[in-house]
Amino acid sequence: MSDQSITLALGGGGARGVAHLGVIEVLAEAGLKVDRIVGVSIGSLAGAIYALHGDHIRAVEETLEYLTSNTFQDHQHMLFGASPGKGEQTTGGAFSWYDRVKDYLRANRLFHRVVRRPSLLPGVILQDVISHLTPEADISNTTIPLSIVAVDLRSGHRVVLEKGPIRESVQASSSLPAIFPPVELNGMLLCDIGVFNSLPTVVAQSYRPGCLVAVDVSSSLRRLDACETALDVLMRMDEIGESLYRRQVRDAADYVICPEVSGTEWFDFGEPGKLIEAGRVAAKKSLPAIKDLLDQPRSGGTEPS
Repeated sequence: MSDQSITLALGGGGARGVAHLGVIEVLAEAGLKVDRIVGVSIGSLAGAIYALHGDHIRAVEETLEYLTSNTFQDHQHMLFGASPGKGEQTTGGAFSWYDRVKDYLRANRLFHRVVRRPSLLPGVILQDVISHLTPEADISNTTIPLSIVAVDLRSGHRVVLEKGPIRESVQASSSLPAIFPPVELNGMLLCDIGVFNSLPTVVAQSYRPGCLVAVDVSSSLRRLDACETALDVLMRMDEIGESLYRRQVRDAADYVICPEVSGTEWFDFGEPGKLIEAGRVAAKKSLPAIKDLLDQPRSGGTEPS
């Protein structure tokens, strides 16, 4: 049998990214060695939590403990209020949060702040979440090699962080443009590249892995009946562009694991255990095919049916 090692590319998707930990747990318990983790947005946070110590049990337990804590629930309420009730409808898709933000702005008469401030929400909230889940450490000192993907607003280039402060790097990769402020780091102004490149397979492929496994936690593109404002059109085009690009970059992976989490909105961390279980289910289903790839390496992307 060939070397049972893989490179993991963990994609963005907000709360849906909690499912990454369920995938990692199953792969680790199956005896697969992770040579490197490449993460974007929530994928960079999940990747950092695991890469720091290489302990999947600790990663799951500590994440669940925090996401169900009063501290995090206060953050969740401050950011978005209660999750939609059973009778409420959302537009769906990667930018379904837009309606909620728009309603919030109208209710609080804060439209003018959007054009005067660097972000809608304060960065300290995201910073506090990351500091609770990751210690002060350097990316280069993780147990498992870690690469964090972001974009530099100044140069316009994609950035891959392999050294430097892990908290600030994860925050940069997770700072959704206009929602959270960009992060100053080493002369760069960094934010989340996941709004149009939510699956970092191309970066992961550059390390020439023996087997590249990607985890896609994005939501499916759903039909909209109307785009009533100029901003609606712009947001919808961003959503379509990200979806089309994601289809292309999937081909860079040898296998793509797709947890069934499309029914969870990006901001809804209300059932982290359910999301982790979705990751477990998808990974268990994918294990036979991944092991076949490791025994008989082949090129090209493969996805579960």
